[in-house]
Amino acid sequence: MEIIGIFGGTFNPIHNGHLALAQTVLDTLHCTQIRFIPAAVPPHKATPAVTAQHRAAMVQLAIQDRPQFVLDTCELDRQGTSYTIETLHLLRHRFPSQALCLIMGQDSYQKLPTWRRWLALLDYCHILVVHRADREKTLFLHPEHEGKLIDIATAPEAFAAQANGLISFLPITPPDISSTRIRERLSQNDDTVITEIPPQVFSYIQQNRLYKTVD
Repeated sequence: MEIIGIFGGTFNPIHNGHLALAQTVLDTLHCTQIRFIPAAVPPHKATPAVTAQHRAAMVQLAIQDRPQFVLDTCELDRQGTSYTIETLHLLRHRFPSQALCLIMGQDSYQKLPTWRRWLALLDYCHILVVHRADREKTLFLHPEHEGKLIDIATAPEAFAAQANGLISFLPITPPDISSTRIRERLSQNDDTVITEIPPQVFSYIQQNRLYKTVD
């Protein structure tokens, strides 16, 4: 079956690191698409000062030339706190015949027990934990997930063979780009950030005078 990647976040703002990560996952798992889902009200972070509508608009601009990247505003449409389990429940009904793959970083995976109904996530999707290649020796698997881990080399076939229930780890060498640092530099009128975000996103930020104060 087809594999759909689920990439959630505040995207405040979306940057080239996000796009590189999504492309790596797309190529590795042979996904049909990667759905970018901006959080309306993230449960584990302060609500961004930049509105969800602005953040979604920047995502759309960043991915507009990549047909396999899709903006999904389901969490913005739902409003309220953006709990992943509720998003997955919605997506499972929307895509009943596809395998869903939730993409997350190693830090988020380690904090998974703080998420709402975290043990039920695998009832709706697979999980792909993306981690820095130089942290291979520090990988951590929750005991509750034992027996569900598969090697990344077999993940494309295994994920496509069933709709949910498996976990794999993908080592990457990410670019040194941070949304926090980008916001700080934008607040100081540092235009060199254009090397780290798509030019159309930079133009949107300038036109709408976003990040003039650090949130």
